[in-house]
Amino acid sequence: MATQSETESSQQFVQMTDEEAAYQEELQKLEKRGKRLRRAALTAGILSAISIVCTIYTTIAVRWVLIEWQQPEKTSYEIAENIVAYKFGVVGDIAVVFCDTLVGVLLGLILVGAGVNPATSVILVSFKLIQQAINGANILFGIAAGLLLDENLPIGEVVQKYFYSDNMPPIGTQISYMFLMLNQYGHYFMQIFGGVFIGILGITIILWGVFPRYMGFSMALAGIGYILNSSLFLFWPGYDGTITFVLLLPALVSHFWLAGWMLVNTPHPSKNRDLWSHKQEPAENEQSDEGDYEAPEKPQK
Repeated sequence: MATQSETESSQQFVQMTDEEAAYQEELQKLEKRGKRLRRAALTAGILSAISIVCTIYTTIAVRWVLIEWQQPEKTSYEIAENIVAYKFGVVGDIAVVFCDTLVGVLLGLILVGAGVNPATSVILVSFKLIQQAINGANILFGIAAGLLLDENLPIGEVVQKYFYSDNMPPIGTQISYMFLMLNQYGHYFMQIFGGVFIGILGITIILWGVFPRYMGFSMALAGIGYILNSSLFLFWPGYDGTITFVLLLPALVSHFWLAGWMLVNTPHPSKNRDLWSHKQEPAENEQSDEGDYEAPEKPQK
């Protein structure tokens, strides 16, 4: 009898040891998963910050200071006199394409890693890639305008002689102005796809909770603002940007919020809850937006 009792006790000990081993293995998986998401979020946060800085420079130093849409001759003169600042703006736009493309891919990986439906991530990344492809095409128009206005090119004399004859205004001024206009309205067209991207991302955050849900609401509003603002510029006759600041204010807040949050936080595991269900989960099972991954329940000895 003693031998049988000892055998049963030994089997129970082995069973508890297996449960504890499985528990430790699950903890290690969660730890690795959290570290991967943290690295991805930190990288995306750094790239987002770089993109924001470059966008601020190109918007203020180039689009606001150098370009005067009502005076093409003045615009050509300002760009020619400040060609270095203009080309820094072109480089900034290229950096934005590079950084935003990587941010879109990283956000897709973060959502999948946090447990979001992979199809949702694929849709998000697709719209981001389309947006940046259009942005890359817009940059070509900006480069072409700079070539026509740069007097220091090796072929600068040829350009001046061929495009800047006795015509008033010179044909070079006319063509460069057209390139700048194509770049500007291509930027509005690009923002339609950017609005769809950030809108879907906001809805995903609201439903799955990988990032703070209030950020998701802000992004959803930002997506609507982007689409409305770009549609007004492209399709509404005579629209001059009267309410652009109001429409793009949620986008400004969302971009800074997302970049800053990813720099210092780890994305949460997805919580695909039915927000409109009448059934409420117990409060103790709720996880706040500031929490981390919940560890599995430790086996009792």
